[in-house]
Amino acid sequence: EGLAVALVSVPRGESPARACLWAVLSSLPQPLVAVPAYYFVEIFSFLLPIGLGSAAGTMLWMVFAELLPDALKEAPSELVGTVTTCAIMAQLGLQVAL
Repeated sequence: EGLAVALVSVPRGESPARACLWAVLSSLPQPLVAVPAYYFVEIFSFLLPIGLGSAAGTMLWMVFAELLPDALKEAPSELVGTVTTCAIMAQLGLQVAL
């Protein structure tokens, strides 16, 4: 998240040093919340499959509702189809291999 903060800050007029400072400051809470988050996951681990399934469904929705239509506006449909098919095959290959 820090890199995202810095990449947005510099074009808006912040100096690189100040953007770096904001990037570091935006990441400071992460170590503080790591232990409570771990315990939270341990307590509610039975809900993890539901949460992961919801996240996966949301990502699929974003691909089909946002990314593919934008890609089809910018690139030929044959290229979009080929890249999409290759990406799906690579993901399935990784899934089987791991």
